[in-house]
Amino acid sequence: MKVVIMGCGRIGAEVATRLWRDGHQVAVLDVEPESFYRLPQGLREMDGATLVGNGMLEDDLMSVGIRGADVFVAVTASDSRNTLAAQKARHVFQVPRIVCRVGDLARKEMYQKLGLTAVSPTDVTSVLIVDAVGA
Repeated sequence: MKVVIMGCGRIGAEVATRLWRDGHQVAVLDVEPESFYRLPQGLREMDGATLVGNGMLEDDLMSVGIRGADVFVAVTASDSRNTLAAQKARHVFQVPRIVCRVGDLARKEMYQKLGLTAVSPTDVTSVLIVDAVGA
């Protein structure tokens, strides 16, 4: 499976690493070149696996290999950047599966109605904490 990931923070780097170790073709896009040091050396050194760029720009998405991708994952800290890039991946590049990190729970539901798989760290973390409290 070919996966393009926008955002190489803690979440993006972990997702990229796990998918790569499972044998998937992974390409990661981030605006900060230092972010790629979170990736394993083997992944960082693969040709075309990392690109310094902005996932909201169609040229950068094409440079990272969005054409022909099976999945696009948007996991930056910005809901707006994630959803704009996800919509481009879906509507401009026809990527079949989109996963989008959305911190705002109200927006999460709206984006799900647009056909995005929206994942909210706010939602997941809150559930885990309530479970840990035992309430």
